[in-house]
Amino acid sequence: MNIDVIIKNGTVIDGTGMRRRTTDIAIKDDKIVFMNQHIPQNAATIIEAQEMIVAPGFIDIHSHSDFLWLARPESDSKIRDGVTTEICGNCGLSAFPLRGKLLERRSQGLAKYGIVPTWQSATGFYDTAEKAKSSINRAFLVGHGNIRACTLEYENRQPHPHELTHMGSDLEEAMEAGAFGMSSGLIYPPGCYANLHEVAEMCKVVAKYDGFYATHIRNEGNTLAEALTEAIEISKHSGVSLQVSHLKTSGRKNWHKIKDIKMMIDRARDEGVDLTCDRYPYIAAATDLDVILPPWIYEGGTEKEIQRLKDQNTRKLITKEISQEHDDATWHEIMISSVCNDKNKWMEGKRISEIAVLLDKPPLETIFDLLIEEDTRVDIFLFSMCKENLETILGWDFVFVGSDSSLRANQGILHSGKPHPRSYGTFSRVLRKFCLERQLLSEEKAIQKMTGLPAEKAGLDRRGLIKEGYFADITIINPKKVTDKSTFTEPHQYSEGIEYVLVNGKITIAGGKHNGATHGRILRKYR
Repeated sequence: MNIDVIIKNGTVIDGTGMRRRTTDIAIKDDKIVFMNQHIPQNAATIIEAQEMIVAPGFIDIHSHSDFLWLARPESDSKIRDGVTTEICGNCGLSAFPLRGKLLERRSQGLAKYGIVPTWQSATGFYDTAEKAKSSINRAFLVGHGNIRACTLEYENRQPHPHELTHMGSDLEEAMEAGAFGMSSGLIYPPGCYANLHEVAEMCKVVAKYDGFYATHIRNEGNTLAEALTEAIEISKHSGVSLQVSHLKTSGRKNWHKIKDIKMMIDRARDEGVDLTCDRYPYIAAATDLDVILPPWIYEGGTEKEIQRLKDQNTRKLITKEISQEHDDATWHEIMISSVCNDKNKWMEGKRISEIAVLLDKPPLETIFDLLIEEDTRVDIFLFSMCKENLETILGWDFVFVGSDSSLRANQGILHSGKPHPRSYGTFSRVLRKFCLERQLLSEEKAIQKMTGLPAEKAGLDRRGLIKEGYFADITIINPKKVTDKSTFTEPHQYSEGIEYVLVNGKITIAGGKHNGATHGRILRKYR
């Protein structure tokens, strides 16, 4: 047999959690064909991996690169962090289906990237995606928010039986097309208007296709326990496999709840609920500025939201409601990461409290005015978590590593604003900070959380492990150099120490440099 690539003398951590071992790996076409120390050395390419860790390519189980990979096929920030597969379509927001106001809104937001959604259905999206190039693999979830918006737009009500049937049809179409499951964002419109029954009915469809349900639960702070209980009940009612997205205890007054949350999850798992979670290795969240508004503000869509923000009487009502939930410390915890209008670019990287002083306005008036000026398109960082809880959560066996971010690049059209550093450094940060420096996780356990476990959860075919017969998605790491470089103030910096990345058997990162190869694939659940 003619071998295409041999990886020699590497320390293999295979994604199972088992102890490392030194062995050679032979690759033919897109598969690992042999693993031992006596492989004939007649390959077209030989990679010397002595003193390096050879791991399965990292699987980002919680990604938001739904559209931007179409603008930047190289997928720079992800592959240079060791990622070979992204699971997109999280938090209830996905690339499909797209109709009505939702399609209009997405088209407006994507125009600056030169992306024009020409599809409306899941099938149409997959047809488009199959023709596009990418340096990494992608699997997709369908967003409950998309499904709801396509039928009910942004109405704050429960669906009628025939509407629920229509939503189920959209979901069936997405699962038939190859989606790996459904996500929800029960804090965002229109998902925030859905009740437990609606989501559980949708999850019954997902369970029928053996997919999984990833949820940004309804609240991650003051009513965290209630929101987690809802997610568990949805899983119990529907039989769906549950993935709780970016598990956290948000807000200083909620940090103590971590023990109760662990007990709830352990109890549910003991009762047979297939419950796992994911988490990124930072204490700041990234979201939309208008997430702090009461849910009733969003009803009817963006145009209605802005009308309400302009009305002085409505502002008073909003202020009263927000003040019951947040104190003055909140405005120092929120940093503006991205705006659209040049006149407001100076705010990027600054806290709301700081901006309010500079504008001589109360913080909430500052927020309302900014949302109006930016057509609500304001991204923020929310510094609401503590290091101790982060370390504890990442150590739990049922918690995987996920970036909760889209790909970015330090050049071209995706080099804008101040994205969360997790876009660039999630996986290398875990290896550096949590394994090598803090020694909170073994490298075997951390890599299992990045590879084998998420692959098993999602049902990815022959990916996530270094094993004969598996696809040759491989990341080779220099443990002496691996580190994240991206920061909140200077985010557009690639990780270091990811020396080689192979995607479907083809070298794409070599010597830490991207060679422009685009051998990634669109992964489908049933294909």
